[in-house]
Amino acid sequence: MGCFDEQVTDVARFIKGLDESGRPVKELSPEPGGTDPAAAPPFLVGPGAGSGLVLKSDTFAELGSPAEGSCAFALYTNDPSLVRDGRVRLVGPDIPEIGSKTVPFGQVILAAGNDLDERDYRPLAESQYVGDRIEGFMVKSTPGRLWCRVSNDVAARGFDFRFLGSALIRLVKEQVPAAESVEVIFVTSGREELRRMGEIESRASGVAREIKTRVWKEKGIDIDSCPLSGHCGACKDKEVCDEVKKMMHGRKRVS
Repeated sequence: MGCFDEQVTDVARFIKGLDESGRPVKELSPEPGGTDPAAAPPFLVGPGAGSGLVLKSDTFAELGSPAEGSCAFALYTNDPSLVRDGRVRLVGPDIPEIGSKTVPFGQVILAAGNDLDERDYRPLAESQYVGDRIEGFMVKSTPGRLWCRVSNDVAARGFDFRFLGSALIRLVKEQVPAAESVEVIFVTSGREELRRMGEIESRASGVAREIKTRVWKEKGIDIDSCPLSGHCGACKDKEVCDEVKKMMHGRKRVS
């Protein structure tokens, strides 16, 4: 059993339960044989595609603001039967329906691949925070939280969760080559759904902490000895750790 198989199964149960309780789960994936909106998108995708900044005055829709709440996490499995490649699902209103509102926001990325291992978890988790790689889309983040904005410009051209999900799938595969299948789930229906997602995320965070400890120990670094318990932003040795991460990432890409 893979590290996150239990949580991947929990996500499946969560989605099934919503559907059965009258919260319809919309399938936004491209039709079989149809055009993948991320393959030839009306919006730019990739490094430098956007500015990474959407001002409030330029915002069409706001997702997961601090006032409304959010929940976001990524999981991987070695069992291909648990993830359907290219699938994008939505619970709640789509971006064109949200309009000028601010809504709660949940996002789950699921990845499967025979060769995925613990070293892939960090780049997979970081792939949620797209930076400047999607035109007209901004993500402000803290661990487990996403605060996103969609610009008026891309909204006027039809930006929606179908495109966003497909773009994320593309970016995940670029950042994590061992990810053979990737799917994305978005939730905008309400805070109760975020609360239930948060319970899964909390369990996944415990597994993620164990992975982080093991991976760093393989590199000869005992993060358990850190007096700040891994809160890197406040650590005086952060610059040294960042350099180590860059070196290890570069070594992995070469190998």
